[in-house]
Amino acid sequence: MKNLRIWIIMVLFATGALFWGCDSLIYDDLKDCPQGVYVKFYSKTPCVDDSLFIGSVSSLTVFAFDQEGKLSTTVQQQDVTLDRDYEMLVPVSDGNYSFIAWTGINDKFKKNTFTPGITTKEDVMMTINSTNNIATTLTSTERIWHGESPVVFLPNPEEYGSLYKHTAVNLRELTNRVKIIVEFDNVTMKTYDPTKLNVAVSSANGTVRINGTMPMNTPVLTYPSIETKLEGNTGEWNYAMLDLTTGYSNKLNITYTGNDKEETVFDGDLIASILLRAVDKGVNLDCENDFTIKFLIKDYCAECWTHFSCTIYVNNWLVHSYSTDL
Repeated sequence: MKNLRIWIIMVLFATGALFWGCDSLIYDDLKDCPQGVYVKFYSKTPCVDDSLFIGSVSSLTVFAFDQEGKLSTTVQQQDVTLDRDYEMLVPVSDGNYSFIAWTGINDKFKKNTFTPGITTKEDVMMTINSTNNIATTLTSTERIWHGESPVVFLPNPEEYGSLYKHTAVNLRELTNRVKIIVEFDNVTMKTYDPTKLNVAVSSANGTVRINGTMPMNTPVLTYPSIETKLEGNTGEWNYAMLDLTTGYSNKLNITYTGNDKEETVFDGDLIASILLRAVDKGVNLDCENDFTIKFLIKDYCAECWTHFSCTIYVNNWLVHSYSTDL
């Protein structure tokens, strides 16, 4: 019985040490008391009032940066469900911290090495794999998300002991799906064959920094079509790519080879010439990641067979109309 009482006292003592060991009211030496921040994840664009939760992701990486902009620590998890209840504990202590989150990075991307105390937010996060300037093929379900939290302050543990705070990261998608449709007018261009069309989409957006920005002067990569449909008088090409941002050689080139020579249907900047010419409230790059770009081509000089009009729609919004010679 005596041994039992001693054992109970020892258990109670150990339990008390566990719960009270970092209580500033009881102990003076608190410098090693653990602290941290619980990070939640949601998604909200400027175009909506309510937050969304993106659900299952293949990977989650959270960087903690101190007030000097240097990496403090990194926490990674695989196969995570980012719902309303999920949160990640990042162990940091004594200072101001911001947290940058990335989701969806897989083996189709080359990640850099990150070193605490050296890595900054401006260092490269990852680069999409490529061969001969052709990007690896992304599927329509492979999506990359990125976001940064507000600054969180944790006091000195020597004075306050263990302390845990909470913050949240608004995740923005950094991938786009683009569907290109070229339709020849059935009446005036019935001899034109969509199988003779060639579509190329390229961009210098293959490298991204930890803070979500892209360095300039990186190689221009051609993105392969993930699906092509040719039927009747219409051709359709589907692409998945990294973020479309102005100034990064986002080029769309469409040519036709059915007349024993290569003729240009369209050759221009995918954003500047198309997406940003949408009417007010038509297309918003900050809110949308899926775009259908339709070219409707008609011959308005059937007798001379040389002059054509091309009307462009983006997500069913008329954004441009011009004449061309094929």
